[in-house]
Parts: sequence; structure tokens; C-alpha cells
Amino acid sequence: MITDIRPPGKVAIVTGAAGGIGAAIAVALAQRGIASVLAVRHPDAAFAVSEGVRKLGIPCRVEHCDVSDYSTVKRCVSNTLAAWGRLDVVVNNAGQIDPQGPLAETSPAAWAQAVTTNMVGPYNVIHAALPELLRQHGAVVNISTGAAHTPRDGWSAYCSAKAGLYMLTRCVLNEYGKQGLSIYSLQPGLVDTAMQVRIRSEGVNEISRIARDRLAPPELSAGVVAWLSARMPQDLVGKDLSINDTALIERANAGG
Repeated sequence: MITDIRPPGKVAIVTGAAGGIGAAIAVALAQRGIASVLAVRHPDAAFAVSEGVRKLGIPCRVEHCDVSDYSTVKRCVSNTLAAWGRLDVVVNNAGQIDPQGPLAETSPAAWAQAVTTNMVGPYNVIHAALPELLRQHGAVVNISTGAAHTPRDGWSAYCSAKAGLYMLTRCVLNEYGKQGLSIYSLQPGLVDTAMQVRIRSEGVNEISRIARDRLAPPELSAGVVAWLSARMPQDLVGKDLSINDTALIERANAGG
């Protein structure tokens, strides 16, 4: 979707923004005056989100993007720059939980695809956006998980890929932090999204048995992502932050 209105301030690309945490992030960014590009595999599914953002008075675009396909990622970044002239933030939110099950019972192709989506995908986005992010002294926010640090039965692909994503966060900071790039990792915790529906339907570990009324709303982690994107706190770069950190939530809500 093309719009001729150029944002007055920062621009962010949010992957996997057709629903769940990604959609909430787009709204939270808009509330801080940051325009968003919804980078999604199925653009039709994101149009309602884009309309909601624009009702807040902030420009929003929808771009086709499959994070596992570098050519579509590169095109998404190029289209963003052609239309809006800048890119300040990327939020690597797109991910998948499947395949779920003991390693021997998983498909090698599905296992590899999960690693591609959850770890190679963020690499693709950072790689394509890096020249402009460095020019703008911008930020990257990678959506992490507690499963990056704690093995869970049936989640070998997800745990492994997310652990790799956290190391990618640290490597990027090590290589480009001195050039002005800020990068963060955020664990959103147990959130009421379509991914949790998949987890409950498979029932492979204890996470699937957590009652839905104990799940957090997407807006909680989205607010922290928007704060990181807007403020870029330097004392938190490279860290794997957690939504369960009360001090972090209080700081983000305070806006400082």
C-alpha cells in the first residue's frame, strides 16, 4: 500500500505485524509519533492494522515481506526508503513455534524452516536495513523469549533459533554499536496471541497448560518496544530484557 504522506519523524519496519504483538507494536509506535511499515507475508491481512494506525494521525504502509526470503526483505527496505526517505528502527517480531514435538519426530525441512524464520529472518532484515540504520544512528529490537535460555520439551527448533537470535543481538552490538547502532532483545513473556493457540493445541510441554487468563495482553510488551525505539536507552543495549522486570515496565511507562 503506497501513501504519499511522508512521516515528520522516525520510521520503523515491523515484521509479522498483521496481528498479535506486531500489530500492537505498530499502534504503540504511532502513539509515540513513529510511523510504521507493516512487513508481512500476506498484505491483505494487515490492512485493518494499517487503518487503525492511520486513525491515530500517523502514516502507515503495508509491504509484502517474507523474512526467510532476502529478496523480499531487500525490496521492503528499498520501497520504504523510496517512499519515506528514511528508516530509523527495525523490529524483528516475525516468528514461528512449529514444528513442535520430540526432535526425532520432527521434519528436517520444517525444523530448518523454523530456524530460518526465527534467526536467519532477523539477520536478513538487519542486513538489508543496516546502511540506513547506521546513517540515522537507529535501533533494532529483536523479539526474544525465555525459551532462548531454558530448553523446553518439543521446542528444539524454537529454543535453538531464539538462543541464536540473542547471540546475533550481541554480535551486532559488538560490531556496530560504536558506529551508533542501538540494539535490544526483549522477552515478551506469555502473551495472548495466535502462537499461544498453537502451543495449547499441541500440548507438548508445560507452557501449553497455562490458562489463557494468565497470558499477558500484547500491548504490554508493545509499549516497551515502542519506548526502546523512541528513547534508545544506552544502558540497555545488547541485553535480553524481560517483560517480567517490573523496573523496566515502570521506566518504559514513565517514558524516560
